[in-house]
Amino acid sequence: MNWVAVQVKKIIGAGRAASSSWLPGQAGQTTLAQPGAARSGQAAGEARLYHYQIEAPGEKTRAHLRIDPDGSGVLLINASRVLHLNPTAAAMAHLALEKTPEAQAIQAIRAAYTVSRQQAASDYQAFNQQLTELLRPDGACPLHDLDLEIAAPFSARPSAPYRMDLALTYRCNNDCAHCYNPRSSSSRRPNGEASSPSLVIGTQANELDTADWKRILDQLWAIGVPHIIFTGGEPTLRADLAGLIAYAEGLGQITGLNTNARRLHDSRYLQSLVDAGLDHVQITVESHDPAIHDQMVACHGAWQQTIAGLQNALQSRLYVMTNTTLLQENSPYLGETLDFLARLGVPTVGLNALIYSGRGAVVGSGIPEKDLPPLLEVARAKTEAQRQRLIWYTPTQYCHFDPMQLDLGVKGCTAALYNMCIEPNGDVLPCQSYYHALGNLLCDPWESIWQHDLSISLRERRLIEAKCQDCALLSECGGGCPLTIEKTIPDFKTRCAPDSKRSTE
Repeated sequence: MNWVAVQVKKIIGAGRAASSSWLPGQAGQTTLAQPGAARSGQAAGEARLYHYQIEAPGEKTRAHLRIDPDGSGVLLINASRVLHLNPTAAAMAHLALEKTPEAQAIQAIRAAYTVSRQQAASDYQAFNQQLTELLRPDGACPLHDLDLEIAAPFSARPSAPYRMDLALTYRCNNDCAHCYNPRSSSSRRPNGEASSPSLVIGTQANELDTADWKRILDQLWAIGVPHIIFTGGEPTLRADLAGLIAYAEGLGQITGLNTNARRLHDSRYLQSLVDAGLDHVQITVESHDPAIHDQMVACHGAWQQTIAGLQNALQSRLYVMTNTTLLQENSPYLGETLDFLARLGVPTVGLNALIYSGRGAVVGSGIPEKDLPPLLEVARAKTEAQRQRLIWYTPTQYCHFDPMQLDLGVKGCTAALYNMCIEPNGDVLPCQSYYHALGNLLCDPWESIWQHDLSISLRERRLIEAKCQDCALLSECGGGCPLTIEKTIPDFKTRCAPDSKRSTE
């Protein structure tokens, strides 16, 4: 997902109260609540997460408003746009989204701020107009059409990530040589032949049961995580996938699925996921050529099932995108693959470089960062011509490949910041491919996981090469993917340890 970071600075005149947020009171009254105050069923000091479904003719929006203990907030729109709100804006957004009668909203504002009724009404009405545009799927651009202040990339420090990837299983019915998962075993034969199309790699050992995954979803909602991605391994191998989707949707979370889509060739199975409430799906397609795709996933016949699953998904109500890992095997034919996806009607195409984790760290088929620009030029030209959306995922060192030069947006590592991952046994990882457990969500307090030394090191960009320390682009680049540079830093583990100041606290 692409995140748009915008700091909404709607400030009401003089006499502002310290960080405050409004919550619905009893008997329809709107009351002022101090940051951290608990509502029913919620502990003091926890973030509050609210879910809204907004429908208009031809438009549908799912919005999540998270108000952190300090009163600041985050508004997530369709799990693809993120607006960072200061306490005043967060409070106004809550009043507006709760459809508080305007007279009551103005009264609450005046109770918190020493302003006239005219000033409170003017500011609230202006904010409402901006919010209405922001909530529309094709509404005004927050950067160009609205008078909003822009926050520096990756400057927001939330109390929990916006998205959590749930690796339900590490079992898989493919056997990719470049897989970033070091936990799974391989069925590759000594001569390198691919596995049978009916073979499933890995076992169910150490997988949480359905009840435990529901407990995890409950905890994620409680700490304010609005977006859930079911992944693996291959998540469609879990018999309870539809039930877990339905449970998360019942809480109010947006749900997505990362899959090879082979099981989606069964239209009845796909419909069961749609009926459960699944919102979007990302399907891995490594090539337009069946031979190249099957070679890369090491399974004869996989391409046929994947493309059948993709076509079924495109005929459903799901938001569909594909993802392709650019390697030496498939990158020479990228143009043909993009043309093929366009003919199928894929609206959004994702691309990434090799992830240097698991088998990916030793496979040797990755493309150096400096060689990526020509490939991305092809991708941009092809997708623009077909009016498709192009998403580039991989954080790179901008001195080697600057995605901003190709209008691909700011790309930096968001591990343990805006996204994290939970393994099949409940262990929490900084991201889906960073296999250093920070704790277990069923056993350890969230705060100990979020404030783990590695989590802090990643957020503070401590794990970077010396050449990056004084770079003007560090705030955007972040030094590249930590997995790529981990082996180049002699004192990598030392930098993950607490600094002297933190250790004495």
